Parts: sequence; structure tokens; C-alpha cells
Amino acid sequence: MSICVPMIFLDSYTAETILQSLKRGENEIEISIDLGLSESIIRLAEYKWDISKLRKIVEDPDTVYFINEEGVFKAAIRGKSFYKLMPAGKNKAPALLIDGVLMHRIKDIDPMKDARMKAKLCARKGSEMLEICTGLGYSTIACLDNAVSTITTIERDSDVIELARINPWSQRLFEDERVEMIIGDASEKIKMFSNKRFNGVLHDPPRFTLGPELYTEDFYEELYRVMKPKGVLYHYVGSPGSRYKKKDLPKGIMTRLRKVGFQRVQRKNDTLGVTGFKP
Repeated sequence: MSICVPMIFLDSYTAETILQSLKRGENEIEISIDLGLSESIIRLAEYKWDISKLRKIVEDPDTVYFINEEGVFKAAIRGKSFYKLMPAGKNKAPALLIDGVLMHRIKDIDPMKDARMKAKLCARKGSEMLEICTGLGYSTIACLDNAVSTITTIERDSDVIELARINPWSQRLFEDERVEMIIGDASEKIKMFSNKRFNGVLHDPPRFTLGPELYTEDFYEELYRVMKPKGVLYHYVGSPGSRYKKKDLPKGIMTRLRKVGFQRVQRKNDTLGVTGFKP
């Protein structure tokens, strides 16, 4: 069952601001209740604030909370794994954690800015896009901002999509008519598309250990097949840890991309990925 979008979101900063306003006896406060997307003036007396819970939120800077008519909850889902939204900074899109593993870049950058940088490399005005791994939908939204005609996005984890439904920053993923969302294994779902359908592909897989099938030559052949001539691929690679110090993972990816036909394959260090073009 889908989770409804909650009414008020709180992180450590907003909870502390509310606590201080209550201590001062203020009647109303101007604050963001959607994690920085907008500012609202709220009347404090209209809410039944639990001081102890506000203090708990202040002391938990790595978690987003929300308030609805039923109470105060973590913006989290316990399903096949444990998923939660983590604040990435004041007025910035939150990041996704799965079993404590961060799914976004947040060091010296915020998740939405990172998504825009990726989209800029492959999403063109009027293009038909394919995205592998939807996540919270930030890259999808960034492609929409680049005026793509359509974007088809594939995500295998339905719990991630449910968490996106909670997240205020993800709502355009569900509201924009240009988006087609497919739930399933991308390595299988990609076979349903016709040859030369997409102008561009944004491939944003999880780390290699979590989705090795999305790094194979066979999968790259499928990406190449569904792309139109002169199409552009952006492939996020990340910064692999110590187990890859003796193995150049990006180099191997680039070799396989060239083998299936991609040309002008090159690293993009600012986005921790590689690009390639279909002739």
C-alpha cells in the first residue's frame, strides 16, 4: 500500500528552530516544512508539539522525520532492507540510505546538484530518455528540467519508490506526464524496448557488488541497441573502495563500452562517471 505524502517534515535544524520559538512563546514562525523547497508561516498553537520528540529529532541529525495526523515518524521504510531519508544540509534534497549505505554524493555537493550535473551530460531538449535506476527520482527530475520529451525510468526496488513518495523533493517523479516508471530488473526490462528508441541513457547503477549485472558487456550491448544513432550515454561509476585499488573499475567499464560499439568514451571526474556516444 502506498504511503501518503505527509504534512510536515522536520530535520534537526527545523526542530531546533521550532523548539526555540516555543521557548520564546512566539505565536507563529516562518519555516520550511518541506525540507527547504519552500517557506511557510505556521501558527504554533495549531499543532500539538511533543517537546520530548522535538528534542529527539534535534539529537538525530542523520534522519528526516515527518508529522501527520497520526503522530511523528521517521521518513523510513523497513522492508527487504532498511531505507531512510538523511538530511544533506539546510534546504537541500535529502539523501537515501539503504542499510546504512549512502546512495548519494553529499560531500561538497548535494544530491540534486549532482543529478543536474549528470543530466547535463546526456539529456537534450526534446529527447527521449532512458534512465536505469530511478532511486529518489532526482536524475529524472533533472532530465525534465532539461526539457526532455519523455523519460522512461526503471527501478527494481519498490520500497525505494515508496520512500520517494514520502519525499517532497521527489514529487515531480509522480506528477509529470512525461515520466514512465517501470518497476523491475533493468537487465530484463530493457529487452522490452525496440531498437534505436532513445536519444540518451542515464545509467546510474548501485555499486558493483550490489548490481554486477548492470556492469556487464551483455547489458551494455542492450544499452547500445536501444539508443538512436548520435545518442549519448552517461554511466555513473562512483569512487570504488579499497577492494578495487588494484583494479581500475572505470577502465574496465570503458573497455566494455568501446567493445560493444560506443565511441568517444571518456571519464567525467566531476560526476564520477563516464560518457560514450553511439555513432
